[in-house]
Amino acid sequence: MPSDRTQDPDSHAFPTKQLTILAICRFSEPIAFNSILAYTYVMVQDLHGGDATDASFYAGLLVSAYAVAEALTAIGWGALSDRYGRKPIVLFGLCGVAISSLIFGLAQEYWVALLARFIGGALNGNVAVMQTMVAEMVKVPEHEPKAYATQPFVWTLGGIIGSAMGGFLAQPARFYPSLFPADGLFGRYPYLLPNLVSVAVIVLAIVQGMLFLEETNPQHKKSAHESVFEDDETTDERTPLHRSKARRSSARSQSRATSDRPVFIEESLPVPVEQNFDLRRSSFGTVCSIKLPPKAPKQNETFNGKAFNFTIIMVTIALVLVSYHQMAFNTLLPTHLLDKPASPPGQIDLIGGLGYTVHDVGVYLSVNGILGLFIQAIIFPIFVDKVGVWKSFILSIVFYPLAYVVMPFLSAIPSALVSPGIYLSLILQSLFGIIVIPCALILLKDATPSPLVLGKVNGLAMSACCLARTVSPPVVGIIYSAGGSAAAWFSCAGVAVIGVVQLLSVPRKHNPSIVVDDGAIVSKTRRDPRDRESRTSPVPEE
Repeated sequence: MPSDRTQDPDSHAFPTKQLTILAICRFSEPIAFNSILAYTYVMVQDLHGGDATDASFYAGLLVSAYAVAEALTAIGWGALSDRYGRKPIVLFGLCGVAISSLIFGLAQEYWVALLARFIGGALNGNVAVMQTMVAEMVKVPEHEPKAYATQPFVWTLGGIIGSAMGGFLAQPARFYPSLFPADGLFGRYPYLLPNLVSVAVIVLAIVQGMLFLEETNPQHKKSAHESVFEDDETTDERTPLHRSKARRSSARSQSRATSDRPVFIEESLPVPVEQNFDLRRSSFGTVCSIKLPPKAPKQNETFNGKAFNFTIIMVTIALVLVSYHQMAFNTLLPTHLLDKPASPPGQIDLIGGLGYTVHDVGVYLSVNGILGLFIQAIIFPIFVDKVGVWKSFILSIVFYPLAYVVMPFLSAIPSALVSPGIYLSLILQSLFGIIVIPCALILLKDATPSPLVLGKVNGLAMSACCLARTVSPPVVGIIYSAGGSAAAWFSCAGVAVIGVVQLLSVPRKHNPSIVVDDGAIVSKTRRDPRDRESRTSPVPEE
């Protein structure tokens, strides 16, 4: 089957193949990331000799170490992908996640586990780079909601498996003593097994990425299609048809090397090699093995304007606030479920937790992932298609605080309703989060002044989000330790309310932006992000 790149560049086909390959690369990361959420709280207790003092804070640090390193390096990785290409950065990032997971599983001291998380975040710039690749793969605005949804969809799918792995594979010598003896490898390293599985999945993702993932950076795509013959400039209707053997061999080898490009083939000629004609040449009537390629980007295109406009900054701030309370939820939920209750059943408990086990947490997180998949696959595309990108973005942020006000009161309701209450909070969190992130990324792309700085814009946004995810876990852990579970949940709701207020400063439309088109600067005006129809015209002289 030909790759998506062999299609006509004006084709409106959805880039299913390349998005799938990219999704497999992305899929491996949440398996490694989410698997630790289920057992981080108890792992901290084990590393501290069973001491539960401030365990929620130290567990939050483990989660945030990855994000802080990612925040420090995301812009750099985005800039490197602009210069050297997206594919090598993605593959290198996966290698970083694998190394981090292996060290983390072998950690016997808290600082080693913390260092492993930091290394994983520092070596991984895939969040911004993969989103940039999605933006570059999609050429039709109508495909953007579906395409952007693939990344959180895959994250959710990987999160299901990762959460289950963390809950059911951690401490195997304790839960499966007949298979894993206490004096064996997994008895000495109780958290190695889920990380080994994560490493195996990541290695498979790296291999398939090396083989099948194609470069999307406009300046780093294969340029062999520009000319099959290196002496193309001297080949015309006066060139002798009889060539030397060496030149014929060179021509055939280069022709094969570019056989994945669109060609015009004269099938009636009974020869064992393809006959290709270049419609660009005045000598089209002569037989000349030159491909007809899509127009190659100019290598010397540059953009000298401002990469970050007001709309980009405001949408990024909205993403930062969402990232903060999303990460707070992800770290607070397992802690609240695992922590022991501070009040008898049936009474409101504003201090303690719900007293569940690691296996219970794994089940809740896995079911949450399944719910998220349903929302991602069914509800999200229908909702955004009917409501629009902008309104979906607004509504999700406005109603987001509701996801956090349920949890503090679960201890006061009958035990039979506790689980439904947990799932209600999970559903609200998944619904709003799955809708708002892709919509915000579409708004970011729409506001980007030039494709040449798209990696930088996404790098800034993801770096800022990583910074928020860095601060969130330890801060919510401190609040939990100092004020109890209810205070931690209400702090999440408070940040979500700040996000609602911040919406007043997010422009629905952005000003005309300067872009580079075929080496010329033009003014590109976009309408509402949902039904963007752009037109270009020369920039009026001031």
